[in-house]
Amino acid sequence: MLDLGSGSGTDSFAAAHLVGPAGAVLGVDFTAEQLAKARRVAAAAGRSQVEFREGRIDSLPAIDDGSVDCVISNGVINLSPYKEQVFAEAARALRPGGRLAIADILTVQQLTDGIVGNADLWASCIGGAAQQDVYRADNEGAGLRIEQTRTNPYEFISEQARAASATYGVHSVSLLAVKPIRVSPRR
Repeated sequence: MLDLGSGSGTDSFAAAHLVGPAGAVLGVDFTAEQLAKARRVAAAAGRSQVEFREGRIDSLPAIDDGSVDCVISNGVINLSPYKEQVFAEAARALRPGGRLAIADILTVQQLTDGIVGNADLWASCIGGAAQQDVYRADNEGAGLRIEQTRTNPYEFISEQARAASATYGVHSVSLLAVKPIRVSPRR
């Protein structure tokens, strides 16, 4: 299992529980401090099946094509300005039949430059949110087939974030996509 933007490792550790001691979980993050913390926690918890690598989610570090059963991400893709490349990298890493399971923040309407350039709204995970139609097209353009999308109950804390949410239709979603299995034509 591959955790994009593993941060403190919380999702990676939950994934480790799911895959068991015989499975493997790889967390990717570009922040040295977060990686150090996640590695310390993994060592203290005896989670030898969890490995953390430094890298960016739009250019995955040393991950072979078709080597991953599942890619997960919890609220990190919206922070990348290269979402199309993130989905291409996830699709490249997934084996045929593999799954992409993510939670993220999307918008109904395109955000204005004022919203996108607002540091407080970036910190609220709104500034980098993609328009849902573009997000879907980026997934499908990477060769993934979206199986399920669910809107999550989610409320933003700051007044500014709530206002942007109401104006632009900002919302939290969970998405499940699959890398199709290519079947050779019969002869």
